[in-house]
Amino acid sequence: AWELRRADEIFKTISDKGHPDLTVLSASQEHGMIPRNDVGVDIKYDKKNTANYKRVKPEQFVIHLRSFQGGFAWSEIEGITSPAYTVLDYKETGKYSFDFWKEVLTSPNFIKRLESVTYGIRDGRSISFSDFSTLKFSSPEIREQ
Repeated sequence: AWELRRADEIFKTISDKGHPDLTVLSASQEHGMIPRNDVGVDIKYDKKNTANYKRVKPEQFVIHLRSFQGGFAWSEIEGITSPAYTVLDYKETGKYSFDFWKEVLTSPNFIKRLESVTYGIRDGRSISFSDFSTLKFSSPEIREQ
């Protein structure tokens, strides 16, 4: 049986700062989190500020500000990202499949559901973890995921 759970029962936020020597990552719709140098656009940032950037590890998710693209990116690599983004990890390791949640959080159905918990900003809509945390998800046991 699939269990109905709130997002905050599955995910927690991570704010692991102080890793300025790691690669700076950017959110990509098609490839998840990628090295900023691979984006193809010269995005300026002050290297002095990277100590405040958040570390992202493989199999974590990032809520970014482009909700019109879904607002969620996955990571298969380690690096750091803007402190404006929210890094998510599972509350319980070993209970969830990265590939399953990657599909769920980037699906057209989920992106449509986000409309109920986002608010407008200049070039898209912003998603907060507190609003995302109220959404409910059907989740099977890990072997079925």
